[in-house]
Amino acid sequence: MTIVYTKQRFPPPPFDQEVALMQYYRALYEGDHAEIFPRAGKVSKDIVFVNKRVGVKTWKLEKQVVDVNRLYVVVNFCSLVAEIPADLINRALGNISADAEEGPELEFVSNVVAASKPNEKIWAAVTQHQVDGLIAYRVRRDAKGKVWFEWMLGDRYFPHEDGMGADIAWIETWTDKNGQPESYLRVERQQLVDDGLSVQQFVYKMEDNTVGDEVDKAAYAERFSVEIPDDVLLPGVTELLCGAITNDETLLHPRGRSALRNIDGIQEEINWTITRDSIVFEKHGKPKLAIPKMLWETVAQNNLRDYGSRFVRNADLEVVSYDENKGAIPQYITWDAKTQQSFEHVTRLIKYMLAISKTSPQAAGLEDGRGDSGVALLYLWIQSVIKAEAIKDKFDAAIKDAIRKCMILENAIGGTQYEVKAPVIEWGDMLPKADSEKDTEEIAKYEGGVQSLETTVRRMHPDWSEEAIEAEIQKIQDEKAADTLNPTYTQPPRVMV
Repeated sequence: MTIVYTKQRFPPPPFDQEVALMQYYRALYEGDHAEIFPRAGKVSKDIVFVNKRVGVKTWKLEKQVVDVNRLYVVVNFCSLVAEIPADLINRALGNISADAEEGPELEFVSNVVAASKPNEKIWAAVTQHQVDGLIAYRVRRDAKGKVWFEWMLGDRYFPHEDGMGADIAWIETWTDKNGQPESYLRVERQQLVDDGLSVQQFVYKMEDNTVGDEVDKAAYAERFSVEIPDDVLLPGVTELLCGAITNDETLLHPRGRSALRNIDGIQEEINWTITRDSIVFEKHGKPKLAIPKMLWETVAQNNLRDYGSRFVRNADLEVVSYDENKGAIPQYITWDAKTQQSFEHVTRLIKYMLAISKTSPQAAGLEDGRGDSGVALLYLWIQSVIKAEAIKDKFDAAIKDAIRKCMILENAIGGTQYEVKAPVIEWGDMLPKADSEKDTEEIAKYEGGVQSLETTVRRMHPDWSEEAIEAEIQKIQDEKAADTLNPTYTQPPRVMV
């Protein structure tokens, strides 16, 4: 069952509520809290008196109402919750290659990886996955034969209700000849039919948030100089060439949930507590200069004579006289604020937020995160590592599936006969280790017979090129062969009979 867009609001139901939540959590992640939290708009206004120049030597004291919403302080721990798993997974992702020792699949997978750049884009994909609760991907092929996969925002991926297809829909906005913006809805529809996989392109005119009539694709592409692929039927293809990765999905929420859920209220309370203290500091924290009444009258009278108005500025008191008999001199009044309880309250709120979001305090920098060894460091970060490991497994399966779909697409369009199978992804440690500790572990695996020489060299030198790795393997093998040709003979011990 396909999705009908014409004369409907976009996004279509039931996806509209999910997209609205994604927009909310994106604002929460980006720190736009003044737009989504109600108490941010309730920060009171303040009345101040300002000396305004009305002439060359004339000043006038005016009363102004200042909106102190600009004092709303955002300490955004939500961004940290979303980015820590991305940091750990980004560090762990290693080499991706075909699951074969030789053959054309090796070069094809290498070209797909080079075009897709998964190592460069994994951080952004994981972060968006945590914020939105869903990240999608699709396979692409251009006219030159280059094949790759790309990540897409979750609010562009709309699967069909019958499970036999999916729409990838997005809005493009252009400027007409009068300088007015006009928007169009682009839709790529993938649908399984009896003969294979049908891929169609649609363009609709947008009228505010409502989808209008369908527009001719060729005319649209020519007018705005964009490329729109032709509709195509891929015979023999029995699966969609797109997919999605969900986060913390349940039976009630099969499309996933944001990792920032349940902590937005705590984030708002943190902001409000710090904002409240900041306003108090702004109004009362600065030292106030107290001067004797007679001194004030003298300075004000001089300003009335010179500027036509009675006022006192700080600049007027840089050099002053005082009454030697009464000892009346200017004094600074300072305000001693007791804020320890507020700081403790904020600390408790941050710890609650980290516990709910399964984030280690050490990863957030609230506690010492240094360990004497890699194992000790792992135990300190264990909560964040467990969370990141679960997310890594989902991305491991998705990347393998995306590259496998690339092979399916190339076989269907390019006429190749690649063996369709998932590639091999090498994952390293999420937490840093000393080089000596890491090398010792890799050597022990090799000597124990549970790891090949190639894997050992590759893991010990992850920044080496393929040529350097092959040369190192060859040198090690040559040295071993030389040792077997020059055995050392040892005389047996003498015994008494």
